[in-house]
Amino acid sequence: MAQLKMYRLMDEPFEEPKLPEGYSYGTFDPEKDIHAWCECLRGGNLIEGRTDEEAYRDEIINFKDIDPARDIQFLDYNGEHIGTATCFTWSRTGHGDMHQVGIRSDFRGKGLAKYLSYIVLKKTKERGVKILELTTGEGRPAAVRSYLAAGFRPVEYDYRMQERWEAFMRDWKIDSLDMLYEDGTPYKTIYAHKTDPKIRVGVFGAGRGSTMMNYCLNAGNAELVAICDMNVQKLKDHSEIHGDSVALYTEFDEFIKHDMDLVVLANYANEHAPYAIRAMKAGKNVLSEVLPVQSMKEAVELIEAVEQTSMQYMYAENYCFMGAPKKMRKLFKEGNFGEFEYGEGEYMHNCCPSWAGLTNADPDHWRNTMSAFYYCTHSLGPLIHISGKRPVSVTGFEAPFNEKMRNMGAKAGPFGVEIVTLENGAILKSLHGVGPSKNSIWYSVYGSRGAMESGRELSGSGVGTLYMNADEVIGSNDGKFKDTSTSDGLTEFAEASGHGGSDYYVMYNAVQHLRGNKNADVIDVYEALDMFLPGYFALLSAIDGGAPKQIPDLRDPAEREKWRDFDACTDPKTAKGTLLPSFSKGTPEIPSEVYDRLRGTLEQKS
Repeated sequence: MAQLKMYRLMDEPFEEPKLPEGYSYGTFDPEKDIHAWCECLRGGNLIEGRTDEEAYRDEIINFKDIDPARDIQFLDYNGEHIGTATCFTWSRTGHGDMHQVGIRSDFRGKGLAKYLSYIVLKKTKERGVKILELTTGEGRPAAVRSYLAAGFRPVEYDYRMQERWEAFMRDWKIDSLDMLYEDGTPYKTIYAHKTDPKIRVGVFGAGRGSTMMNYCLNAGNAELVAICDMNVQKLKDHSEIHGDSVALYTEFDEFIKHDMDLVVLANYANEHAPYAIRAMKAGKNVLSEVLPVQSMKEAVELIEAVEQTSMQYMYAENYCFMGAPKKMRKLFKEGNFGEFEYGEGEYMHNCCPSWAGLTNADPDHWRNTMSAFYYCTHSLGPLIHISGKRPVSVTGFEAPFNEKMRNMGAKAGPFGVEIVTLENGAILKSLHGVGPSKNSIWYSVYGSRGAMESGRELSGSGVGTLYMNADEVIGSNDGKFKDTSTSDGLTEFAEASGHGGSDYYVMYNAVQHLRGNKNADVIDVYEALDMFLPGYFALLSAIDGGAPKQIPDLRDPAEREKWRDFDACTDPKTAKGTLLPSFSKGTPEIPSEVYDRLRGTLEQKS
């Protein structure tokens, strides 16, 4: 779990405390002071279990920005080093860092920490640094309180930071604190005994939407107020769970009138765009399940609904929040891997055993008429999110239609491959489909300073495992290969929620975003389309024999105008003008006997 982070803004004044008699400030001599430095830190869970040499190497020498003789400060008593704090400046961020602060065990409890804080503030100020930071944990309450007394403030920078600080404040009788964002700007005043209003949530789709409903029941910052589904039996099941506290609807037009802040769209994947537009025009924020749209016409209409209503649209691409890709994004954003250069994503899902149940053996079901390329955001989405770059072109390749897909009643290739070029020239490869022989979910990314990859299902590990190798300097190739924890402040809550915990993260971020937290990791309408449009144009590429296709930037109103009436897609209900083949070499003809057999299988199971 991430440590608590605190900032001291250096443009705010501080006073020099008068040292008691016998005390003075001292400097560090690398030849003779390592043991004294360690003695100041032992017993406070700072360097436990290590020799002097190991601790000094790990905490000082391994930081390239630290000059020990310059940066290690001592508090002395009658010439003995009895307290220490290290003060250095990060070359990447320009922030100062207050590092490894400790008082020798026989001098603890005397209120001496304020003198160490002062000398660090003084040195930081002299260097012209604007922000001084430190990290610590709730398990060191005396240290946290001394930092607060020195003018440090809590920082909202990772999952559940506000909640953790509020819990600390309740335990230690602190009424309120001013919290900062990671860039040093104000976030909000937080209170020990006050909680923000809950976000009122309505869910459209009682099947897929069940994990979103469970979030509202358990998380404490959201409230489930309404459910809409056309299946009366599903509504009855939820009525038994929720009683009269949740309104139930079979008609979307009635549901959308309910007083709520957020509508979760967990309905059919080919119907998300029109319902999102209706919800936003009714004054409701939207969290849309996969897919965002089916056609360019829908894409234009969706963007303009967002821009015209000013409602929040968020895309629930939950694979961005599986353990490895979630941590990959964080590490890239922090600059640990340099410039994004290449990425691979796989979402190979063998749906053969469950396909008849998913489609009700209906030849016209959207799953049976959808291109293999369209369901690409589970594989491609995390790579787009990690890179932060826009896709500009794509080439599509589709595996041959085969007996397996025919027996499922699915009119597409078993999987597709997309080769995508990003705006910075980086390349992505996406492999995804519903008809492979085995499942595989996997991500790999390369940056200018190193590479990372998730575990693989076929190798016995999974997407919650992350391996990485990063160099300090580009081209040095001296990084060490290691696995890295993907746990964070939400892991213990998310793991209990199912679906790899990813739905919990999606809901948490959506709720935090609506509560005004700009750090909330949400996917807006433009990024949602960046994740889907490569699949849309990959089908056009494959139909055209693998010719590369340019991906328009629909952020540009002039570019949108070119596609306003382009409704071509594989869904007969949406494509009023041009119906695209669901398989790139022509939609296969599947005999009615196949669907009769599948229906018979369903009847036997029931």
